[in-house]
Amino acid sequence: MSPASIARARPLLGTRVDIRLSGMDGAAANSAVDAAFSAIADIHRLMSFHDSDSDVSRLNRDAFAAPVTVDARTFAVLRRAREISEASNGAFDICTARKLVAWGFLPAPEAAAPDPAATWRDIVLAAGNSVRFAKPLWIDLGGIAKGYAVDTALEAMKLSPDVQCIINAGGDLRVSGPAPEQIALRVPLAAGDIPAIEIIDGSLASSSGHEHARVREGQTVGPHVDGVSGASTSTTRFVSVTAEDCCVADALTKVVMAAGAGAEAVLRRFGAVAYMYDAGVWTVLGEESEG
Repeated sequence: MSPASIARARPLLGTRVDIRLSGMDGAAANSAVDAAFSAIADIHRLMSFHDSDSDVSRLNRDAFAAPVTVDARTFAVLRRAREISEASNGAFDICTARKLVAWGFLPAPEAAAPDPAATWRDIVLAAGNSVRFAKPLWIDLGGIAKGYAVDTALEAMKLSPDVQCIINAGGDLRVSGPAPEQIALRVPLAAGDIPAIEIIDGSLASSSGHEHARVREGQTVGPHVDGVSGASTSTTRFVSVTAEDCCVADALTKVVMAAGAGAEAVLRRFGAVAYMYDAGVWTVLGEESEG
């Protein structure tokens, strides 16, 4: 049977996931995509901010009163989030859901009001996938969970090296296989030529504050929060980050959205490169900017 191409999609955490495969027969391709979407459905069920039965909602509701045991996958994302929060000195912080609720980007959960002083440092991870909050707080795994879902989907497919695969989850993208893929960066505010990045066996994640910006209390805010200042990150900045896995790439876009050129050391620590567009200027940060 000759190699087939397949493309399918399904929702994940407020966006759509598209999977394209080529270089394998149709039956095997369909089976692989079924496995990928099953893994994606699990991540959606576990880490949705909107689902009252998800691990995220259970934590927001109960983890200040008593430790909550979560799925190993949720625990892995929390552990990675803490690692990036520590590396970025808090610029990335999953505890900024309080601000996103106040600005209307997320619905208020059925949970006690969060302590405005609570940060990622108040999330206590313990043995047995146990999590407790030292202060009342609301977490939103949002983008980092979406990136993790993309990584998990690729792993679930168990593809051979000669199969070409692209998984695209609304700005979080993973490429696997023998051929490079040219990814155009569609920047909302940029004029002129559209830059493209070549990805080979790697990930790309993008974030922008412009598309969903709104005015709240006399100020323009976007859907990303600087974990250090608690303010909205720039609503004119666009960031794409390339990294080995999509979970890290997505989280690092938030670091660059908050810190700009100050994110250089964090990007290098994770072997990542950022392409930042701001005020009409493109800047490359990370490994490729050395030398």
